[in-house]
Amino acid sequence: MEDCVFCKIVAGKIPAAKVYENEDVLAFLDIAPATPRKGHVLVIPKEHFSTIAEMPEEAIHGVFSVVKKVSFALMKECDGVNVIQNNGQASGQLVPHFHVHVIPRHDKDGVHLGIWESYKYEGTEMAQARERIKKLLNAD
Repeated sequence: MEDCVFCKIVAGKIPAAKVYENEDVLAFLDIAPATPRKGHVLVIPKEHFSTIAEMPEEAIHGVFSVVKKVSFALMKECDGVNVIQNNGQASGQLVPHFHVHVIPRHDKDGVHLGIWESYKYEGTEMAQARERIKKLLNAD
């Protein structure tokens, strides 16, 4: 896509701090990292897909294979990693090109990611949600 910043990075039109690349996948440092100076990495397919729903299985496998490789490497120097993937603006996806954040974490680093208020199902809400999702899964 012409307007996609990540497609421009893949095409070499915008510079990026690349950490890994193969034929189908590119991993590079996020320019606005969630943790300071530790190497917040974005892993993207080179082909443009807006969300995970658009991706063929082999593309998903390719990206997550690199996510695992990057996570394993980062964990040699940190206490853990967050692996985050958002789909659509409502979820916080800022760039409409599928990407996975791999964020290195250290104990007591003061960073709070993915903190949300927990809710409890009432009455039959859980059963209703289960049935609704099962129907959605079988609708394909």
